[in-house]
Amino acid sequence: MLNFSKYHGCGNNFVMVKEHELLEYLALGNDADLEGNEYPAFAQKACDINTGIGADGLIIVREEPQLEMVFYNMDGSRAPMCGNGIRCFAYFCQEEGIREELSYVVKTLAGDMIVEVTSREPFMARINMGRPIYEPAAIAVKSERSDFMKQVLEISDGSKWTVNSLFMGTVHTVVFVDDYDSFDIEYVGKELCEHPAYTEKTNVNFVKVIDENTVEMKTYERGVGMTLACGTGACATAVVADMQGLCNSPVEVILQLGSLNIELEDDGSVFMEGPSVKIAKGTLV
Repeated sequence: MLNFSKYHGCGNNFVMVKEHELLEYLALGNDADLEGNEYPAFAQKACDINTGIGADGLIIVREEPQLEMVFYNMDGSRAPMCGNGIRCFAYFCQEEGIREELSYVVKTLAGDMIVEVTSREPFMARINMGRPIYEPAAIAVKSERSDFMKQVLEISDGSKWTVNSLFMGTVHTVVFVDDYDSFDIEYVGKELCEHPAYTEKTNVNFVKVIDENTVEMKTYERGVGMTLACGTGACATAVVADMQGLCNSPVEVILQLGSLNIELEDDGSVFMEGPSVKIAKGTLV
């Protein structure tokens, strides 16, 4: 059996396991292709809502040689980072006694992230999410431009959408809308996510500006579909809204089950603060 915990950040939920316990559960040798085959297959199994635990993603806590967050989407695809996930990761590390200090570094595929626990009860964490990257190569887009901002893409129903794409922990596309009732958000999200312009797909954030410090956001997540929250998407949204003069830092990003506070520093660094909630703890047979 495998010990697991389940956490959520503003509704974005994850199965959490320790890597050394997962290896014992899978009974794998050192020559196993863990990240190529075994981990993706396990992520699909654990995240399946009907035959598994059910979650948006799997987070594997790797403690050696450096504390690392290994993140998989529910479809088994690996993502570089997850903003809501890293707050859940931090809460799990506190609960399990893996880290007792209030500030520490977590390795991810998107680079080292600095975690700062701002409240233990309720649990809140502030994360230095690094700086956005705008070059098309970083988001797997073939373009001669220096960025992929304010680009118009046509989808299969003939409608055209103005997109703003960047790498903010992972690949994100921000689309500003006046409301959410005039179009099928899941259809458009899927179409833009899988648009041929993005050779490795993209997360799509539909954003409604409320005022100069507040936006509302709904996300179609690559490898997941419509999701209740996206931390890296909230960061990307604040960056683009600030660039285009629609908002000023700090920006409150309102999600369906909560909100995240995003601060933009003069050096380009992006900080995200938000909650994490423990849902359950159990064993997987």
